[in-house]
Formats: sequence, structure tokens, C-alpha cells
Amino acid sequence: MFEIIYGIVAIWVFFKLMGLMFRATWGLAKCVIGLIFWPIVIAAALMGIMWIALPILIIVGIITSVVVV
Repeated sequence: MFEIIYGIVAIWVFFKLMGLMFRATWGLAKCVIGLIFWPIVIAAALMGIMWIALPILIIVGIITSVVVV
């Protein structure tokens, strides 16, 4: 009986930790994009490389608006 309860709790804890892992990874990715990627894209836009900066801004904007945690 205790083995069944232990197995159920172990599986539950495993999936909870997996969810925490994905949330932490997404939060870290947002920080990296905000601190490193956006200034590079904005600088490219200001330097006149709009043919690179505009598609990147559109794609990242769509991704961040669709996948909001």
C-alpha cells in the first residue's frame, strides 16, 4: 500500500518539477532576450539595417504575444 502511494507521489513530484523547469527556462530566456537580443535589434534598426531588424522584431513580437506565461 505504501509503495503505491509512494509511486503516485513520486510521479506527481516529478511532473511538478518538470513544470517548474520549463517555467524557469522560459523566464531565463525572456531575460536573455531582453538584455542581449533587443539592444542588438534596436541598434540594427537605428543603423539602417531594417531589412534584418524588422522581420526579427515581427517574429519575436508574435512569439512573445502568443506564448505569454
